[in-house]
Amino acid sequence: MTRLVLINGAPGSGKSTIAAALAQDNPMTLALDIDAVKHSLGRWEEDPSASGLHARRLSLALASEQLRAGFDLVVGQYLAQTVFIEDLQQLAERHGARFCEFVLDLDAAALADRLAARASTPDRLEHKVNNQLVGPNDASAFVQAIRSLRQSRPPRRLDRCARIAFFDSRGRARLAGSTDRLIYQSFARFS
Repeated sequence: MTRLVLINGAPGSGKSTIAAALAQDNPMTLALDIDAVKHSLGRWEEDPSASGLHARRLSLALASEQLRAGFDLVVGQYLAQTVFIEDLQQLAERHGARFCEFVLDLDAAALADRLAARASTPDRLEHKVNNQLVGPNDASAFVQAIRSLRQSRPPRRLDRCARIAFFDSRGRARLAGSTDRLIYQSFARFS
């Protein structure tokens, strides 16, 4: 069975890194970066809200084709509202794919440290752009937004909540203890 995996979490939590790693472990799996789609739109910064919504629509179309073709999809995206999460879940259902949702949960201090480190040494273009919009002082608000989201989603629809423990020597996000294996095993199990 094809899978659509959503990895949700605050900026700097490791979503994109984990999504890319999961995609590399399985042939033809797409790690869909919605922010990269948004940043590819001409003059997106003139209206970031409209650009973000259009990027989501484009991403749903791309995701639909990926699932229609019978290939897995991993989306790493910060989503504080349920609307797009529900859009992704409905898309998976329309294509007979398994929807799996993970939330990466950091405390405010750890997230602030991650955002500060990313600001001082951005390694991707999107980080350079996002550093202008999000910084360490925003960590508490992101943590609260994720907490509120987790409370609003029925538990049966939230497969696992994981805490980022550290980043390895290559900068790859690693999850605490057995949770790392759980995400990878869950990804494999939902095939």
